[in-house]
Amino acid sequence: MHQPLSPARRPGPPGTTGIKRLIASAFGVRLLSDVPERVSRWHIPYPPNTRRRDRIAAIRQNGVLFIHVPKNAGTSVCDRLYGEQIKHETVRYYAMVAPDVLDLPSFAIVRDPVARFLSAYRYARSDGTRDRAVARPFNARYRAFACVDDAIDHLATARSLFDIDHIFRPQSWYLTDARGECRIDTLVPYEALGLLGDITGLSELGALPRLNRCGGAMPPALDPSQEAFVRDFYGSDFALRRRAAVLTSRTFHPCSARRATS
Repeated sequence: MHQPLSPARRPGPPGTTGIKRLIASAFGVRLLSDVPERVSRWHIPYPPNTRRRDRIAAIRQNGVLFIHVPKNAGTSVCDRLYGEQIKHETVRYYAMVAPDVLDLPSFAIVRDPVARFLSAYRYARSDGTRDRAVARPFNARYRAFACVDDAIDHLATARSLFDIDHIFRPQSWYLTDARGECRIDTLVPYEALGLLGDITGLSELGALPRLNRCGGAMPPALDPSQEAFVRDFYGSDFALRRRAAVLTSRTFHPCSARRATS
């Protein structure tokens, strides 16, 4: 079982330094870990490294694909399903490097976009949690956020979603294909986490612990102009959230398999 690290033992911020920074820059990304995602969106074959192959093997062995959308309580799900973190890989990434896993039953947790943005803002200002720091290319700027408007300015001026950390990227980034269609079988509302095992038909997901929880006070509610920006920036996420709400109003069914395409 994953054990939280004490603050003194928390790993330093992940990220990109030295030659790795140059490699990331050559691909137009801030995070070296985004290079495979960038390449997949260019439809260029990219053989995954050993760690990535091991994570894909864990998914195949389990027989269920979980897409871990950041800030949606997925850390404990990964821990329970795979015994490790499978990172924030996307449908389009898997379609390029391991399309067979997209034939497996699949699910993801989706969250109200406004609530998720506020949670990401708190996480950013706090430099992450006791378990995990904000990635190095972003942590100094995020710690310096003085108000919500600073975070909004960061999103509004980004040249692409590769210029912002995963915590602020839309949920649709992870769940949809190049046509903007969701390719995940089951979307579970964040508010229904207590029913995750029933909704997915996976009994091992009952009574999950909460890992990577962010402390500190929640920021105040957004003012009308701030909320308007968030609703526009995360517009596609609201449709995903409505789809998840409809799912929970029906009889529960285990995940059913469907192939995703990029």
